[in-house]
Amino acid sequence: MIWMMILSAGLAGLAVALAVRAPSERLAAVGGDHDRRDRFPRLRRLLVGRRGAPPLRLRAAAGAGLGLAVIMVGQGQVAELGALLLVPAVAVGFGVVVLTGWVETGAGRRRRHQLIMELPQALSLLGAAVGAGLPLRTATRHVAAGQSGPVADDLGRVLAEIELGRPEGEAWRDLRQDPVWAPIAVDLARSVESGTRLAEGLSRHAELARRRRQASIEVVARGVGVRSVLPLMACFVPAFILIGIVPTIASALLKVFG
Repeated sequence: MIWMMILSAGLAGLAVALAVRAPSERLAAVGGDHDRRDRFPRLRRLLVGRRGAPPLRLRAAAGAGLGLAVIMVGQGQVAELGALLLVPAVAVGFGVVVLTGWVETGAGRRRRHQLIMELPQALSLLGAAVGAGLPLRTATRHVAAGQSGPVADDLGRVLAEIELGRPEGEAWRDLRQDPVWAPIAVDLARSVESGTRLAEGLSRHAELARRRRQASIEVVARGVGVRSVLPLMACFVPAFILIGIVPTIASALLKVFG
């Protein structure tokens, strides 16, 4: 019983610690040891989840809390299991962290849609600046200064990593985690490291981004028609019943009982 209380207190403390973010964590993520971070890439990709998912700390705190709940409920219902309760608790906690990592939040969807809408213009400007003779780093700084929203945030993060001394190709390659940026980031990193021409590649990606934006607009337009079915049914079905069916039934009843 004592060890169960100690374990429960430890899991509760872990949940609180995971929910609190250290102030220096953002700087460490930008300029830290990336080789150490990528030692287990598959496990890290599994835990981090998709772009736009809830933060890992929040998901880990929720998993630790549910694991604690499993232990407490199991101790009350099936106390003879003892230490075996740790197995379902860990399984539940890990499952929560992994499954919620593939759920895109509303803020993540809005950010992805805004990025798709703004990226073609940013890539066109970046290609024009590079084609005019500016280095990619300088062109990125000017384009980021004239943008807002997720495009400016992503470009600013790349510039911050470069200014902290990280190789330029690796800084661009970090954007592979975003499915919108992934092919662009890979080509830019390869071009920076190999010294190939960037302007043509940026122009090609700008055209692909415009096509993707058009496709996204068409999907949204088709979705409006689907989402409008339920409100139309809620308005027209009662009106049809009141205007078409109720008078007919009332007339028939009056003739029968007239």
